[in-house]
Amino acid sequence: MASEPQGKDAERGAGGPGLVWLVLLSLSLFVLLLPIASYVAALSAIKDELGLNNAGAGALFSAYLAGYAASALFLVPLSDRLGPKRIMYVSAVLSVAAHLLFPLTTHDVVVGVVLRAIAGVGFLGVYIPGLRLVARRFERNGRGSAMGLFVTAQYASHSGSLALTGWLMATMEWRDAYTLVAGLSAVSLPLIFLLVRSVSDTPPEVSRGRLDPTVLKSEPVQFVILGYTVHALNLYALRVWLPVFLTTILVARGVSEGNAIVTAAEVGGLALAFGAVGPVMGGAVSDRLGRTTAASLILGLSAVCAVGLAWIGHWPWGLIVVVCVVFAWAASADSAIYQTGITEVADPRRLGSTMALQASLGLLGGVIGPVLFGGILDVAGGEYRWVFAFSTLGVLAAIAIVGLRRVGVLAYSRGRG
Repeated sequence: MASEPQGKDAERGAGGPGLVWLVLLSLSLFVLLLPIASYVAALSAIKDELGLNNAGAGALFSAYLAGYAASALFLVPLSDRLGPKRIMYVSAVLSVAAHLLFPLTTHDVVVGVVLRAIAGVGFLGVYIPGLRLVARRFERNGRGSAMGLFVTAQYASHSGSLALTGWLMATMEWRDAYTLVAGLSAVSLPLIFLLVRSVSDTPPEVSRGRLDPTVLKSEPVQFVILGYTVHALNLYALRVWLPVFLTTILVARGVSEGNAIVTAAEVGGLALAFGAVGPVMGGAVSDRLGRTTAASLILGLSAVCAVGLAWIGHWPWGLIVVVCVVFAWAASADSAIYQTGITEVADPRRLGSTMALQASLGLLGGVIGPVLFGGILDVAGGEYRWVFAFSTLGVLAAIAIVGLRRVGVLAYSRGRG
């Protein structure tokens, strides 16, 4: 498969100085993203203070995703021309500045939307170019594990942000807590600068630095992006609806609604927290089994859990929890495989455009997932509504598996698998 060119700083595997660099870069990403869920942690207080209804609160949240998706279409292709390092420097500063300004200056929804959109741009500009640097630093036999660790740091930042901001809000106002967390994220800036300056990022001379949609003509690119989009759809649907599903089961068993909501939230949080380690594990598996085989197996496990979960409401509670944990792991574990795979099937001269489209379309899947799942629940209704909703996730996973197997066939037939 086509991949990033291997420079003099490429590592044979995720060990030695390369491992130290990777761990420090992943830690830097974790610290930089500490405020990523501060808005969610403070949502109730923000709604009351700004006088927002649910739609306004949702719009304020989605501004972050909109900034991420929109900037992917011009910022990531620009890295083909400028190289990823300069994009990362500026984006890291943008992320810190936007998060600091949000609690200090947001007194109406317009200012909040603008600042959260800028923060989304900063996240995208550090995360995707960072993945590109990791792919360049590590040769293919250790690339999945390396990128998996970097992706895991991003996943872990959500849980860390929610926990830290919530803990601080127990003793201070939300604005003070948010400001403190955002200030802590600034600690990452000098470390990011020192770490990425050591990696070669000479851009291809022929790149125009603009989005090139023709990269989608490549069948392997199409199917890797399809797999990533289905991954995002499943993951976000699970994040939103798993606690609701568990609450429904507990209430049906006679548990009071208040206690059911608390227990469901605890189990859902446990499952999704365990899922945070999935990307590094999935990446390591893909280094051994190959990208398409590993992604197909993980998607298959996700499909089995999705289809099976809706039928086990009468099973022992402990077994239901186990299935939820396995499902959350499977829904997360293939993330790094697609991030790695796209660097290996893309034309190196247009890798920025390819990664940009993957980021945007993947996020679109994340947006559609919860809406699709909820819509099926509304339309189906009745006793089997959860069966239809979860089964849809399983069917989509199966479709993605077929596409990924096609990637493997193409790679083999061309002598690059």
